[in-house]
Amino acid sequence: MTLLLIFAAINAMADNTVPVSSVDYEKEQQYGSSRVSVEFPLGENSPLRRAIIDYILETCKTINSGVKVKQPSNICDKVAFEKYLEKYTTVVCKFCAEDQHDYALSFEDDVESYKVVWFSNLFISKVADTDKYVSYAAYHGEFIGGAHDQRGSGAITLCKADGKRIDSIFKEDVEEKMQPLLWKYLIASEEPDNPDEFRSEINQFLEANYGIRDFLHLGIPFLAPDGVHILYQPLEICFWPGEPEIVIPFGDAKPFLTEEVLKLVF
Repeated sequence: MTLLLIFAAINAMADNTVPVSSVDYEKEQQYGSSRVSVEFPLGENSPLRRAIIDYILETCKTINSGVKVKQPSNICDKVAFEKYLEKYTTVVCKFCAEDQHDYALSFEDDVESYKVVWFSNLFISKVADTDKYVSYAAYHGEFIGGAHDQRGSGAITLCKADGKRIDSIFKEDVEEKMQPLLWKYLIASEEPDNPDEFRSEINQFLEANYGIRDFLHLGIPFLAPDGVHILYQPLEICFWPGEPEIVIPFGDAKPFLTEEVLKLVF
């Protein structure tokens, strides 16, 4: 079993930012591996720093493969967090050679030539940092057998003044009115050769899975200087692209934003 610890140098940041230091782990184990990359917040204890650490610890649970590890406090330092990750990623899965043998046989392959690699990945990074707010995004994936891995994404926007989590970016009951914008920027983000065919394929997916057409959910939004980003989970709205991310400029999104968000971006 190999454990690689890579401690990146602390990034030089402006005074109005939340400085971070990368914590990277790559751990290979029998029939499995774990790869983790987290931008950990540095600096003095503050409501904002505690809120970021809370989000990181919350997201770390997505790669839990049955490992019970005592969670550090939300004011832990980088050393304590590194020790937590080292324990947390020790066991990726509890499969033995027999399990792998059975899985390979299900594909009617030569078991000696078919190798299954079980893995668990987690990436958390700061994706926006302004005078008034900071946003983090997380991407995780786990493969423990089957046709494909299980993966997902998440994001959070926090107010710098008090560390408050911005849970409501859009006003209530605006999804229907926002449909033209969502379709416009989904198509703009993917740049399909044939937009009409692209939209038709998505509608076929929506109808088959949800019984609806021409209606996109709001997904997971977060703020960045170029607008409101919206993340979609794998296979949430379409087969391809499986997990799109769209960006709606603030000028277009303004009528649908909450008062709290308007104060942060205008």
